[in-house]
Amino acid sequence: MTATFILFLFSLVFAPLAFGTAEQWSLTVLELSAGTVCAIFFLSAAFARERAVKVPGLLPLLLLFCLMILQLIPLPVFLVKIISPGSYNVYSPLLSLTEKGGGLIPLSINLRATLHEMLRMGSCFLLYMATVQLLSEPQRLKKAVNGVVFLAAAIAFLAIVQAVGSPDKIYWIREVPHNAKPFGPWINPNQFAGYMELICPLAFGLFLFYKPRVREDESFRQKFVSFFTVSGFHFHLFLGFATVLMVLAVFVSLCRGGILSIVVAGAVFFSLVRWKFPGRGRTVSFVILFSIFMAISWFGWDIIISEFNHGFDIEGNVTDARITLWSDTLAIIKDFPLLGAGFGTFLSLYPMYRTIGGSAILDHAHNDYLELFTDGGVVGFFLAACFVFSVLLHGWKLIRLRRDRYAILLGIGGISGIIALLSHSITDFNMHNGAVAFYFFFICGVVVATANIRFSHFYGGSSASSSANTLLKPLSRRGAGMLALSTLLLVSLTLLVQGGAFLAWRQSVTVADLYVNSNLSEKQLRKIVEKMRWATLWDPLNGSYFYRYGTAEWYLGAEDEALSQYLCAVWKNPLEGLFLQQLGLVVEGESGKQLIEDGYSRALDKKDMAFTYTEWLLWQGRRGEAKKVLADRLSHDKNEINDWMALLNSYSFSRQDITEVLPATAGGWIQYGRYCEENGKNVDAVYFFDHATELLSESEAPQSSWFREIIHFYSRQGLADTSLAVLRRSVEMIPDSAYFHVLLGEHYREKGISYRAREEFERALVLDPENKRARRQLRRMGYGDAY
Repeated sequence: MTATFILFLFSLVFAPLAFGTAEQWSLTVLELSAGTVCAIFFLSAAFARERAVKVPGLLPLLLLFCLMILQLIPLPVFLVKIISPGSYNVYSPLLSLTEKGGGLIPLSINLRATLHEMLRMGSCFLLYMATVQLLSEPQRLKKAVNGVVFLAAAIAFLAIVQAVGSPDKIYWIREVPHNAKPFGPWINPNQFAGYMELICPLAFGLFLFYKPRVREDESFRQKFVSFFTVSGFHFHLFLGFATVLMVLAVFVSLCRGGILSIVVAGAVFFSLVRWKFPGRGRTVSFVILFSIFMAISWFGWDIIISEFNHGFDIEGNVTDARITLWSDTLAIIKDFPLLGAGFGTFLSLYPMYRTIGGSAILDHAHNDYLELFTDGGVVGFFLAACFVFSVLLHGWKLIRLRRDRYAILLGIGGISGIIALLSHSITDFNMHNGAVAFYFFFICGVVVATANIRFSHFYGGSSASSSANTLLKPLSRRGAGMLALSTLLLVSLTLLVQGGAFLAWRQSVTVADLYVNSNLSEKQLRKIVEKMRWATLWDPLNGSYFYRYGTAEWYLGAEDEALSQYLCAVWKNPLEGLFLQQLGLVVEGESGKQLIEDGYSRALDKKDMAFTYTEWLLWQGRRGEAKKVLADRLSHDKNEINDWMALLNSYSFSRQDITEVLPATAGGWIQYGRYCEENGKNVDAVYFFDHATELLSESEAPQSSWFREIIHFYSRQGLADTSLAVLRRSVEMIPDSAYFHVLLGEHYREKGISYRAREEFERALVLDPENKRARRQLRRMGYGDAY
């Protein structure tokens, strides 16, 4: 089984280094690696001499996997309406349009997302089983754990160096999105911290175990010399350094949840060690803690404290958006209580319940427990809890009953890491990262294997056969054969799904630069149709391919075929607003109207759909509703006003109409006033700039650019007194702006009030010593020698 064990180790190394396994290609490699390891092992157990054992917690994992399969299976409409009213409500707008599915609808509201999540979690379940099976042999256990600790220490060192030398790139070469904060191989420091929380306690457990032993009857000098010269001291020193490095890296990452969770891990670890080994290991533990404190102090505590203060305002009230996000998530749970909305569907479902402002995409609940409820309901949460409880129970029995110090310390490290990640899951979504979830199940497997492993003596591993190495009950050949068959089926499904997705992408990318519209030639449209037809065959659950297919057919004049493809797209993802909106524009009658409204309410990114929806409302004569949509969009982003100018003019929006939709901030009014001025509507422009001035006076955080725009507008309009009043107001509200002091000084100079002009120019130079404009004005006033 050497090749199998090597592939197993490869997956452990690959997971964190492949950018945290957050992309489809790396997930595919990991899924196939875990599946291949399990398939080979169980085939060997079924037909060769390899011995398999029964794995604790396997039943809840199998039932959880079956729940994911159930969510994918189309069920009778009446049954779905009873067991999952939320899913029924999602699909209900489509039921009257087509008999597609024969009156059957699935529980999942996004089949493709649930299928891919099933494959990801299935690979994690397989890794757990492979860990228990392969690491039931002492030598393999030690090699795997030592290798994982060494890898984590190397990644921690890399992350710290990278944070100093290349904070905006991963591995100094890979660019990340502008709003990302990469740390180590991960694009998200929270997930880096989650990985370290799992491994760090293992390193500390090994550090205590490999502590050099000295004789009690020796003198202090002899003990000191023996401690530093005994065999194994260098490994002990490395483990201590690795522990400090991992904790330091978590603090340097500035992940608040990670810092608190690593503290929880330490508290659990020290509590269990002190209970099991009272009075032992205090000195080395103190040295490690002191080293950690000094290392963090070298980097600075101020920035860490400042990071924790970000979640509170001046009065001490919580301002973290997670609170609102969790409140919205509870509303989802209320609608999908029993079986959930489908694993992996939070991104699609959340826009219907969102109350958080802004346009940021929230793809997870930032709480793994709440998201588990939204994905799998009470049933899914219960099954997952049963598995974790089973693992922790095994670990607790290990601590209570075992006497082997290596097994106990390794078990305590594993339990501490599990509890740390469970704590971190309250505020983040580490279980939805490929590498962190993979390692969570690996640590669970380590705890179970360690709890049942037999060692031949205190330090060394056993050379006995694997049948004598574990206390776990043997698995029959028939059971091994069934698991081998199941694993092969999952590997085959992974190849089919992931391979199909890749081939479909290869088809679509050839026409990706062609925006489907009426200006394309017939040849180009037919090329898109051909490529999308192949893409829908390779990846039949991806609604975007059907949508593009249908749009190309529509411009070719094949309206029936276009309608058919739009229907397919919507059935694949009934919460994709763009699909629903386009289908509603094609379908006539009340059904079409309802689809357009549902499409906008369900859209993930309403910005791209708001224009079409608003124009449709205006065309329908529903002007009041159109104004509400406009007001909502502009309240999210005042800069969108530029995109709406043409529409407002086309439908003859009055000054009063525009007043009702503009946001209560000066920026939006200034932009529309500028638009009126550019189009020769000076009276309207003055009205909007006047209102902007009123809003600016009430603003708690006025922008200097707003004042500049208003001041120069009134000057262009010949309203000098008004411009001067706004200028004086700007000096009062933004006293640190040298620009406004210079403008006011120039006004006083024109009026012949020289002493006031000099005061303003000198204030400008105090604020900006390099201000050439202020210096030039002072020289003109005869103060050249001084300035």
